[in-house]
Amino acid sequence: MDILKKNYFELFGLKVSTQLDLKDLDEKFTLLQKQFHPDKYSNSSDTEKRIALQISSYLNDGYITLREFVTRVEYILKIKDFNTDESKTLFDEEFLEEQIDLNESIEQLKINKGGNDKVNVLTLDLTKKMELLVVSINDYLSRTEYDMVWKNLAKYKFYRNHLIELEPMIK
Repeated sequence: MDILKKNYFELFGLKVSTQLDLKDLDEKFTLLQKQFHPDKYSNSSDTEKRIALQISSYLNDGYITLREFVTRVEYILKIKDFNTDESKTLFDEEFLEEQIDLNESIEQLKINKGGNDKVNVLTLDLTKKMELLVVSINDYLSRTEYDMVWKNLAKYKFYRNHLIELEPMIK
């Protein structure tokens, strides 16, 4: 079926972009799921049931992918035929040193049971860095510099992981 040949952005009638209106995505997903949900085809032929199940599964995969920034950017790179070698690591000496320092800082916060001011300052700092990376990612995407998109996305993921680690310490 043609719907299974569409990329996820086309599927939901969205412009290919890192920035999406998530409420709009939710609404379009709900409408499409109502249309193609397998339960709606319970009295249909086995072929129709199988197709409905495939479409429903494809809709779910697309929704999950587009809902989150990282997977959305990774998907954009995929549909732009930019393939990364997953064994390839980010090599930016200054950034890697910063990651070591961040890991040490977070470990110290864990040992010392936080320290609300320090946790909040670090959280704010990481959030600002991530916001700057989003701007860079969008800029590099607009210039079709996909290798730089990938490198900035890798940095974004590091910062996001640090934020996740800090979450339990935020009071």
